[in-house]
Amino acid sequence: MTEYLTSNVIENFKHGFFKRTGGVSINEFSSLNCKYSSFDTISKINSNRAIVSNLMGIKISDLITLKQMHSSDVINITGRIEPDEIEGDSMVTSKEGICLGILTADCAPILFGDFEKKIIGAAHAGWKGLYGGIVENTLENMVQLGAKIKNICVAIGPCIQKNNYEVGIEFYERFIKKDRTYKNFFLKENNKILFDLPGSISFRLHLQGIRNIQSLNKCTFTEKKNYFSFRRNQKNKLGDCGRMISTIKI
Repeated sequence: MTEYLTSNVIENFKHGFFKRTGGVSINEFSSLNCKYSSFDTISKINSNRAIVSNLMGIKISDLITLKQMHSSDVINITGRIEPDEIEGDSMVTSKEGICLGILTADCAPILFGDFEKKIIGAAHAGWKGLYGGIVENTLENMVQLGAKIKNICVAIGPCIQKNNYEVGIEFYERFIKKDRTYKNFFLKENNKILFDLPGSISFRLHLQGIRNIQSLNKCTFTEKKNYFSFRRNQKNKLGDCGRMISTIKI
């Protein structure tokens, strides 16, 4: 059964944080893998994307995804493009009928919506994107389209949570050097350093004036049946895994 979560804060836009279930892929890509650059079969990925598109009420050609690079680059989508044709890690649009799709397997999918101006955004935020300003850049591009900060609502989807996101001292020092406030999002215990990715994203959103934020607090690493996790696969020496898709449309 194909399942997805929704957010209360952006409920006026059709959207979904899809789980890994309800698709046709097998093995480590089981079952709703939507990533073309994986080692999964293209026909299965197309079938999975068709399932998602049907549930979103769109044609599969209207489901837009980027070639994600862990960057802070934002693309303004004005029409259909081929999947993974353009490099970037965030999209914004004011065009009705277009469905923005973000692929994740531990990184955070972030969905943005301004109900009054009918402008949406979707971002893929791992630590590199967060550090590079993916949150700020997405908001800036939405504002350039006419969105108002006071109207923007944001939902942070399933991603790796703090208790399972162990990082090294270099990682910690990099963030603290950028902004000492980040110390609030690291936990040092039992000779480990743990990083709060969704908490850090909320922090950056608050700094930009966003007040209507919901984090779903679902851990991709822990909930094996529901979510793909690249880190979990690497820890268990299972190689690559599939990617969940998170979608939003006007």
